[in-house]
Amino acid sequence: MQKLIYVLTLLPLIGFMENSQAQEHEIEVTQLADGLHRLFVNNAVAVVVSHGEDGVLVIDAAYEQTAESLLNQIEEISDKPLKYLINTHLHADHTGGNKVIGRDADIIAHPSVKDYLSSEQQRGDEVLPPFPGYALPNILVDSNKDLEFNGEVVQITHLAGGHTGGDLIVYFPDSQVLVMGDLLFAGFFPFVDTSNGGNPIIYLENVQRVLSHFPLQTTFVGGHGSVFSFDELQQWHDDLNATFAVVGEAKSRGMSQEEMKKQRILEEWEEMGTFFITEERWIETLYPFL
Repeated sequence: MQKLIYVLTLLPLIGFMENSQAQEHEIEVTQLADGLHRLFVNNAVAVVVSHGEDGVLVIDAAYEQTAESLLNQIEEISDKPLKYLINTHLHADHTGGNKVIGRDADIIAHPSVKDYLSSEQQRGDEVLPPFPGYALPNILVDSNKDLEFNGEVVQITHLAGGHTGGDLIVYFPDSQVLVMGDLLFAGFFPFVDTSNGGNPIIYLENVQRVLSHFPLQTTFVGGHGSVFSFDELQQWHDDLNATFAVVGEAKSRGMSQEEMKKQRILEEWEEMGTFFITEERWIETLYPFL
């Protein structure tokens, strides 16, 4: 894989940032295959770009605050028009940039994403207005959709009830690259949004479904963390499965969540708790479902 790193300095950010100092946004660009790149925004969230004679297709738009720099980087990769934007799910670190990245594109997503973005969102004491119409999905996928683009048939599949109720995965069969959105927090405990249709048991089942369905040569791109090989995805699944067993067994012995946290029953997997979901939060996620 070839890597280029671009650091772009922006004007003061708005929205979620509380200070008014200028921010630097790092975008790491990795070539996955011919005409296919991963853009890793602020060392946190992954965007995938397909480019060729038909134009540009973008998977996920990252944050609202980083959208202009992300668009600039996409335009460095290709001068073709941006035709499609796919939102893998509804969260702001994947849809916030719709207002810029999706300005002139068809936006593809599960119906739940359109419903969510069409509504006011409460963030603490702040109420965010609905997205403007042009930034809402206009092509809705609630099962499967094939999209002929840039010389291959891009396969879009809805996997319900894992991370959220509206997760989409996107497969490039000629390149053997699968974009999993937040059904892959590579190397870390995942965030399961139970308030928006997520379920940790189904999450694990969906990862197993991916392992059973896609070839050994597949490259797996998650919403967060590094790019995974098949063996790495299998190991991550096995590690998650082991934590299910440990928490389930402890619960069957009458241990409370607080006792599990105090005794650090997931200490063996402490490195998986170093991103967003800690050991303690993973116990809280699993406990009601086991």
